[in-house]
Amino acid sequence: MNFEARCEGDPARTGEHTTLIQQQEGFAVQRKLSQLPLGENGSETHVYYCMLCEEILTLSIHKIDPRKIILVFDGICPECGFPLEKVLRCELSKITAEVNLLTHHKISDPSCLLRAAGKLRELKVNKADLLSTDSNPNLTTGIKELDQLLSFRLGQLAALYGKASHPFSSLLCVRATLPQPLGLDSNVVFIDGGNVFDAYSTSEHAIRHGIEAEKVLAKIHLSRAFTYHQLGTLINEKLPRALDHFNAKLAIISDITLLYCDPDVQDKQDALNVFRKDIRTLAALAEQRHILIVTTNLQIRNTRMNAVLLQTAHVSAELEDHDTFTQLTLSRHPFIPQLKATISLDRQTLESYLNGAHGTFMANGRRSRNRETEKIQRQSTA
Repeated sequence: MNFEARCEGDPARTGEHTTLIQQQEGFAVQRKLSQLPLGENGSETHVYYCMLCEEILTLSIHKIDPRKIILVFDGICPECGFPLEKVLRCELSKITAEVNLLTHHKISDPSCLLRAAGKLRELKVNKADLLSTDSNPNLTTGIKELDQLLSFRLGQLAALYGKASHPFSSLLCVRATLPQPLGLDSNVVFIDGGNVFDAYSTSEHAIRHGIEAEKVLAKIHLSRAFTYHQLGTLINEKLPRALDHFNAKLAIISDITLLYCDPDVQDKQDALNVFRKDIRTLAALAEQRHILIVTTNLQIRNTRMNAVLLQTAHVSAELEDHDTFTQLTLSRHPFIPQLKATISLDRQTLESYLNGAHGTFMANGRRSRNRETEKIQRQSTA
């Protein structure tokens, strides 16, 4: 089934419905995201779609308030029936056709998407519907400043950027094995797309928390990929089964753009398309399984892939190390506004701090671990 093209200008003309085939000389946009004709020379277009069933709801060269799209569909995806507050996503894609505004055939008045907000302001998208009304994080690092700013919760896909994101993810692996409420009391699935998993540094984090390293490593289930197609297979086929088998509540995908941007990749557009699909799969898995999935990206290699991550992940943050501090840039979060913050940890960068420079993190970790252990003991005897 095809979309119908709707007139973007004079509201009086919005009753004129011509098919896209008539308007674009045989060019037809299918209703599924994976069927969009994309190309490097295409026009940048906002694609609003359901992340679960990939049904395209609107294509527009202009950015549209997503609340309007939620409203015109009565809050429900017309294809899969899931609440749009949870599954509506937007990507900026290069489409090989001149498209002003194309809407799903169930939108009776497309012009409402382009009008000033007006009465639509009455629609309030309550983000408490997406997450628990308790905004306290489910998984913490023990570093107060980071925990307050990132607030990781189950049901999220979190995208972390920067070299510090790797040791940060190693710390999360260890913390996830801790008993609740400090951790998730869980196994971890680690998909090593960047070939960076370091059992030694993970063991060091375990020791700093007073845990036997062997027990922690036994709870981290590692898989490696060496091409982006292998990584896609792990994400789409192996990961869901591994989450069930190990009852894991945390999954890590390391340096996620590396394989898609390998210089030996000939078909760059295919790599981008597969990347989009894989990121949507991760976001859907996080929500459907009520788990936390964290991707790391040690460097920004492709701006379009970076945009896909930013637009799809629930949490997106960059950790940029400077001489004596780390700047955290939070670009996206369900209930925390965009912000920039300076994290200074004993005048060290986050990477150095997590790697235990001068023993500072080890000492602080032990003190923190002792306080947390005492807290658990008090709760167990209450």
